[in-house]
Amino acid sequence: MERKISVKKYLLAFILTLLVFGGGVILGFAIENARLEDTRQITLEEKVSLRSLQLQQNYIESGLADCKALNRVLEANIAELGRKIAIIIDYDKRAVFSQEEFELQLRDYFLTEIQFLLVSNEIDQKCSKDSLKVIYFYDENEFDTQGDILDYLKKLFGSKIMVFSFNSAFTQEPMIGILLESYHLQEFPSVVVEHQVFQGHTPVEVLRETICLQLKQLGKEMPEACL
Repeated sequence: MERKISVKKYLLAFILTLLVFGGGVILGFAIENARLEDTRQITLEEKVSLRSLQLQQNYIESGLADCKALNRVLEANIAELGRKIAIIIDYDKRAVFSQEEFELQLRDYFLTEIQFLLVSNEIDQKCSKDSLKVIYFYDENEFDTQGDILDYLKKLFGSKIMVFSFNSAFTQEPMIGILLESYHLQEFPSVVVEHQVFQGHTPVEVLRETICLQLKQLGKEMPEACL
């Protein structure tokens, strides 16, 4: 017997496939827009925090501001910025329709972090230096544990160190390239403790001893981690 082909069934299946595919695209687009809106909110919050910190910094010149309080605000802002960048990076990796805009958000984040670094340097000039700056340059190596080591050291030393992290492979932002050139970095990960440069993976004990030595040179009370 000759088999009859049901045109209506195939047409219905085709229409249903289009509806499912179209619905998925629309849903994906809506989710991505929601993520973009979230990153815009994050960016606005960080700009406000930076502006507030800059005003407090200017207030120091009047002699009325507390340097220790200003450093606490700076440290809190850096910690919050680090938490939020993880969200933005995750959104950027999942982006399908708005890759360029997410990358612009990442550029804005890194520029904000560089501004925090510059503000930190200015605070050190106007107030007594109470902490060390640790700058971490990482790459796309998923097996890199240098970041985990720095997280551990941050918990160990607390407010005695401020950690700034930059993606060395993010060439969209020229300022990162300028930082790399200024420290003559060619191997990653790299860590800069104040002006002492470590290229390649650096063990936790080497960094701990370096931090303790530089804190001792500041003439500050040595933390328990150094004793």
